[in-house]
Amino acid sequence: MLINPQLRKKNLLFYNNICFIVCMFCVLCFFTGMCLQSLGSSKKTYSLENNMIVGPINVTDKSKIYKVKAHFSGKNSSSYISGEVLDENKDTLYEFGKDLWHEEGYDSEGHWSESERNMVVNLTFSEKGTYYLQFNTEEGTANNITVTIERQKGSYIVHLQAGASFMLLLLIIWIFLNRKWVKEKLVVLNDALEEMSEEDD
Repeated sequence: MLINPQLRKKNLLFYNNICFIVCMFCVLCFFTGMCLQSLGSSKKTYSLENNMIVGPINVTDKSKIYKVKAHFSGKNSSSYISGEVLDENKDTLYEFGKDLWHEEGYDSEGHWSESERNMVVNLTFSEKGTYYLQFNTEEGTANNITVTIERQKGSYIVHLQAGASFMLLLLIIWIFLNRKWVKEKLVVLNDALEEMSEEDD
C-alpha cells in the first residue's frame, strides 16, 4: 500500500506542532515551579542550640513544604548538624543531617580554601497534625551555625516533576517522528568527528 508523501508530510507537521505545544507546557511547568520555589510566606532564622526545638508546625487541610537551611561560619573546623521531625508527642518520625566544614591554609601555590558550609533540606508535611523540628550539633560548635526555616507557598516539586516527565516523553516521541532526520544528522556528526580525529593524528 502506497502512502501519499504529501499526506505523510502533513501528518508529520501536525505531530510536530503537537510536540511544540507540549514543549511549551513543559516550559510553563518549570517556570511555575521556579516561581513557587522562590516564594516563601514566612521565614525565621535561629542561632543553633543543642536540643533546640522549633514549632509547633500545624498542618490543617493542605500539605505544607518547609525549607530548612543551615549555614556554618566556622574557620578551620567542622560540625555535624542533625535534625529530627517530631510528631505532636515529640516522638521522632525521621531524621536528616549533614557534615559542615571549612579548611584553609597556604602551600607552594599560595593560599587555598575549601568548604561545605550549607545544608538545604525540603520537608513535606502531607498529613494533618502538629509537628516539631529538633536540631543538634557537636559541643562547642553551635555558635557557628545558623538555621533558617522557610514555609513555601506552594508545592513546586509537583510542577518540576510534571515538566521533567512530559519533557522526557516528548523527546522520545519527537525522535521517533523525526528518526530519518535525526539519523541523517548523526551521520553528518559522525563524519565530522572522524575528520577531526584524523586531523589530530
